[in-house]
Amino acid sequence: MKRVRLRVSALCVADGKVLFVEHKSFAPDDPRLPETYWILPGGVVEPGETMREAVEREMLEETGLRCRAGGMAFVKELLYPAPGSPGAGNLHHSVSVGFHCEVTGGALMTGRDPELPEDEQVIIRVRWLPLDALGGYELYPPFMYGFLGGERAAWHAPRFYESPQ
Repeated sequence: MKRVRLRVSALCVADGKVLFVEHKSFAPDDPRLPETYWILPGGVVEPGETMREAVEREMLEETGLRCRAGGMAFVKELLYPAPGSPGAGNLHHSVSVGFHCEVTGGALMTGRDPELPEDEQVIIRVRWLPLDALGGYELYPPFMYGFLGGERAAWHAPRFYESPQ
């Protein structure tokens, strides 16, 4: 079984829009999954990097935008194949921590994953999507529809405690 990966995501909401990256499927051979979907900018935390540093780096790499990471928005676990399936989590197992982020500079662009060669890039495009039109997009993870549709105001996210410096 592969190791569990720690990932971060940037939740940037401004002027009635939210920043998303259109991404190729991580399991293109699975007919149950869409070929592409819209996800929040983010990626894997590197050794020695704080989660906030990682989300700020990933935002710049994927979108061309600089940001300031704020409080924790959510925690999401992903196992593929799904729990209860044979080999659950054998192909992918990650825990992703989402942070509220504020854009502080840069210019919007479609970035790339520096760890992947050009012919294996998975980012298709980057867009600010209107909050009131998210139903027209294939969002991942699916809880984003409710979360961005007002569900987040109904609960309080747990507090994040950083490693002492």
